[in-house]
Amino acid sequence: MGKRARRSRGSSSTEEEGSLNSKRCPPPKTLKMASGNEDTLRSLSPELQSLAQLLLKQTQQQQEALLDEFKEVGKKLSAQIHALDNKVEALSSDLSQVKERVSATEHSAEFQASEIQELRSALEEERRGRVKADLLAERYSRKADIIIRGLPCTEGEDAEKVFGGFMAERLGLDPVPLVAVHRLSKPTKSRPNPPLLVRLVNFNDRDRILKEGRNLRGNKEGLAVFEHLPPPLQAARAKLVPARDAAAAAAKGTNDKVWIRVPPKATYALLLVNGQEKKRVDAVDLILAEYKKGMSA
Repeated sequence: MGKRARRSRGSSSTEEEGSLNSKRCPPPKTLKMASGNEDTLRSLSPELQSLAQLLLKQTQQQQEALLDEFKEVGKKLSAQIHALDNKVEALSSDLSQVKERVSATEHSAEFQASEIQELRSALEEERRGRVKADLLAERYSRKADIIIRGLPCTEGEDAEKVFGGFMAERLGLDPVPLVAVHRLSKPTKSRPNPPLLVRLVNFNDRDRILKEGRNLRGNKEGLAVFEHLPPPLQAARAKLVPARDAAAAAAKGTNDKVWIRVPPKATYALLLVNGQEKKRVDAVDLILAEYKKGMSA
């Protein structure tokens, strides 16, 4: 009994001491409580009250300082943002001007390209017209001439008698007045019978001889009568020879007629099959091609 009473008294005294200590040293209030309620500060001990007030004051000062700093930073950021906005607006304006200039430049370039193309086309047409006119003028200057191929050439021959014999024996025509007659070149080993050039007085005689000369096609001696064409027209005609030979071989055994013709007052040669055009070569194109080739070289 004595021990229990002592324990009871001990525990009771301990509890009383704890209660007294709790009254003397209450738990500290939080800063939120101290800043929000003055009555709470009054409930603190004087030492804690002064400490809490000091902390509150320091906190307020720090908050005010931070707020001032934030305001200053905000002003600086606002100024910088405003400056950036101005720069962006200036750049946007400059970009718009650049786009307008680029658009104007592109439009001008397109217009100039179109003008250049038109000028090139006009120049090409002018050059083509000039070449054609020169070629036709040269052809007209040779209109009174005919070329006879395949006539045997002998040393010291009389060209006028050779032509007269050809007219009587092969064409069955009477002699016609001449301006000149001669071989186009001297005979060589590779070319023992150069073509005979004849310049006639009358164009009607020329046309009649050319007409009768068409009957000589396919003869064994290789005799042929041609108009004296300018070299570009001769080249155009020569380019059709392989196609003519191929067409003639394909038409063998049929009634198809194949020949090459250079129409009057024309600058081109035609490959005809039964009178229908199958192929054409223009001497003007050949001249212009040589001109471009010379320019590029």
